[in-house]
Amino acid sequence: MDYATMRDLFFAAPSQERPQARAATGASPARALRDAFEPLASQAIWSAESADGYRELGLDDFFVAYVRQRTAPLGEPAAPVAVTAMGVFAYDLIAPQYEAGIAAISRADAVRVRTNAPGPTLRRVLAGEPDLDARAAAVLAALRRGLDAADATSRPLFTGLRAEPWPADVLAALVHACNQLREHRGDSHLAVCAVAGLDPVEMNILTELYCGYPILEYTATRGWSPEQMEAAVGRLRARGLVDGSGAMTAAGVDFRHGLEEQTDAMQQSIVDAIGDDIGVVTAELNRWSDALVAGGAAPVDPAKRLAG
Repeated sequence: MDYATMRDLFFAAPSQERPQARAATGASPARALRDAFEPLASQAIWSAESADGYRELGLDDFFVAYVRQRTAPLGEPAAPVAVTAMGVFAYDLIAPQYEAGIAAISRADAVRVRTNAPGPTLRRVLAGEPDLDARAAAVLAALRRGLDAADATSRPLFTGLRAEPWPADVLAALVHACNQLREHRGDSHLAVCAVAGLDPVEMNILTELYCGYPILEYTATRGWSPEQMEAAVGRLRARGLVDGSGAMTAAGVDFRHGLEEQTDAMQQSIVDAIGDDIGVVTAELNRWSDALVAGGAAPVDPAKRLAG
């Protein structure tokens, strides 16, 4: 699947207005930070310059490139290990892309493109932002304080990313910091969901409902079969978390809020280390992320921004 096809799939505006998402209501500092940096962090995936970089290496399949760069922090483990670390995707969807990516480009090249390409993207899209480098450097310093305080236990993608070298360009480094924070929260959330007895399909369903998607709309993009998805819906209904119409029950909302609160707790050391700068940092990240969305560099769907 080439870059243009992937963009058409994930950059399309929703066919109807999304309902107010529960994920956006009363967000904690950790959750608000995550939602602020998501379009910035996603430049590790969506940067047009990264697509050019992979193409120059002979890799024109952007989905293969996505899986290659996303799993590169792990090294080159067996496919089941890489797919499990990604958490919410079907093995049959990801494993062939993973093997193809290893055959196509080196790990070093995947890391180089992912970490460096977002810099030119931000310079192009945010060209009108005043004092961009200086402001980005200030935000980056605060985020790096948070990253230095982050616990890596049971967080494989974050641990691997943190071990990678920092790019020299401050804007590329800003994206790299946001990507590390994104994977830290993602790894943390997977751990919380696993303890709660959720499998990957069930995790997807509760997250899509929490973020404003109709049931199964987003889960289907993760490669699960109709049979697997319907079986997961049945399990969630049996637990009293989803009703017959495909909406979360009151118990389901409370349950999903609880997962979010536990995920927040696993990032508290980051928030504490950023300290009093958290409000300014979140506001700056929101400003730049909104500009990336408006400039066509990140998906416009608010549910996609919340779900990741």
